[in-house]
Order: sequence, then C-alpha cells, then structure tokens
Amino acid sequence: MGRQRAGQLAPTDTARALQAARGCPDAWYRVQALASVAEHAGASQALSILEEAEREAQSCHDAYGTVAVMAWPIRVALKQGRLAYAERELKRCLELAARIEPRNSQAYALETLWRACFAEHPSHAAPVWRRILELCHPDHSWRAARLYLHIAEIQHEHDRGAAAVIRAMPPGKARSWLERRFQLA
Repeated sequence: MGRQRAGQLAPTDTARALQAARGCPDAWYRVQALASVAEHAGASQALSILEEAEREAQSCHDAYGTVAVMAWPIRVALKQGRLAYAERELKRCLELAARIEPRNSQAYALETLWRACFAEHPSHAAPVWRRILELCHPDHSWRAARLYLHIAEIQHEHDRGAAAVIRAMPPGKARSWLERRFQLA
C-alpha cells in the first residue's frame, strides 16, 4: 500500500510521497516507491532520493533482490539524464549479478535491468547485454532461454535486430530454436 500511495502522491506532494515510500516495510517496495518519488521530485531532491533508494536496495534479503529492484532507480536516473549515478549503480549491479543464485533468478534480475536500460535508450542496455552473454547460457535454465527470447523480440520490434541477438548467443538448443522462430536458419 505504501508503494501505491507514494506513486499516487509523487506527482503533487513530494514530502508526503516520501513519507509513504519510507513507510514501506519491505526493501523491495521501498526502493520502487522511492524511485517513483524521485521521478517526480524537483531537480534539487531527485538525486538524494535516488541515493536513498540505492541504500535501501542494499537491505534486500539477497543479491537477486538488490540487482533486480535497482532497475527502477536506474531507469529514473537515465530518464532524468543522471548518467553518472546510473552508470555507477549499473556497474555495481552487474558485478553483484554474478553472485545471484539460482541461475533462473540471475537471468530474471538481468532481464529486469536490461529492460529498464533499453526503455530509456538501447545504448544504455549494452553493458547489461554483455553481462547476460557472460553469465546466462541460454541452455542452462529456462529463464535464461526466455531472457534471450524476450530480448530478441524487443530488438526485432525496435530495429529488426533479432538476428544480432541470436548470432551473439552460444550455439545450442535455444539458439537453434530462436533461429527457426525468426526464420534465420
């Protein structure tokens, strides 16, 4: 409820929205709520709210929670042109991603980050894509295979770039399936 309330208040009342966000009992929802407040806050407050969101993300119960939920503040930072913050936090998240277990959770956390970055500009997603290629073999978990499918679909809609995604994949069952799906074989 605090996350929803913070989102409702954020466009018109930063102070009350912050109060609602800070009242969220779970770090995951607190971070999302703080990102929502930062998105609507004045320029003088937004960065400090994003930094608070980052600190709160550190209190998530595991690396998965920290990495996945940081997609919200990173997206807001990119949208606002706060590239130093976004790049610093993205770098931290990509380093932490290697510690996420199980692999399915790792793939999902990286997909969440990739989508947030890509939504603001495809070039922002490039570091996440490189990390996905390093950590997420598409034949080692169903979520990793789905991750590559989702990225190929989004790239295809954006610039017909599914072929580049598929060519970057390691050979195997998932790649062969995507080649057939996108009629590249």
